[in-house]
Amino acid sequence: MHYPGTRDPGVSFYIRVQRLFTRLNHSCMHTRTLLQLLLLSIACSTQAQLSDLGSNPFMADATGRPLYLQTNYRSEGSPYYYDAYLPATVTALTGKVYTNIRVKLNVQTNELLYMADNGAEMIAAMPVRRIHFGSVADKEATTTKVLESVGTEPLNAPNAAIYEVADTGRIAVLKQIKVTYTDDKAFNQASVVRIFKRKETWHLRLANGQVARLETSKEAVLTLLADQQAAVTAYIDQEKLKCRTVDDVRKVIRYYNTLH
Repeated sequence: MHYPGTRDPGVSFYIRVQRLFTRLNHSCMHTRTLLQLLLLSIACSTQAQLSDLGSNPFMADATGRPLYLQTNYRSEGSPYYYDAYLPATVTALTGKVYTNIRVKLNVQTNELLYMADNGAEMIAAMPVRRIHFGSVADKEATTTKVLESVGTEPLNAPNAAIYEVADTGRIAVLKQIKVTYTDDKAFNQASVVRIFKRKETWHLRLANGQVARLETSKEAVLTLLADQQAAVTAYIDQEKLKCRTVDDVRKVIRYYNTLH
């Protein structure tokens, strides 16, 4: 209520208080509007970041960092399992499974690279146990490839052993893949050539989870498969296998796995 021209001290005080509350109310409304605009801006920014990462939960869980290639050399060979980004199913060390992730693995550094939906190349920090490439061209055929770590160590940990699973069963056949490099600089040449070399060795993952080197001899095979020695011996004789090659040993182990 307004009392124009009044000189009553009580009424004047009332008017001043009323005006103060009016100003405070306007100020609070202005503050609320600013707060709402700020929250809306934060929400839009967060949504934009999530859109950049992509809708696949792997993009957020991988806690990736951008890949920055700084090369002062020419390359011969490759440090990658496959040079191209290929769709894969990735299993984290926790057991969580992510599908349809475009990845490639640097075998030399153990870095797992993935392609974000916005085209950015990222390096995954999340520990990974398994990578399953569902359809890969291998020579004249299309096949699947599975890479795994052994034990509790993730395959993308520095210096971790990386195994390609060749055969599964009670005893699994694994192919360990390593990539090393040497730098070569010719006399009076400024450029360096980095030569990558890939080495593959065959191993077995036993029923107890331990990994052993695959040995190519009949005696070693019969010792390894002693719990089914009679059946295995009969199979080796029937198939006329010498067990001197990896292929022969793999055939015997495949047969052994059918007995369990």
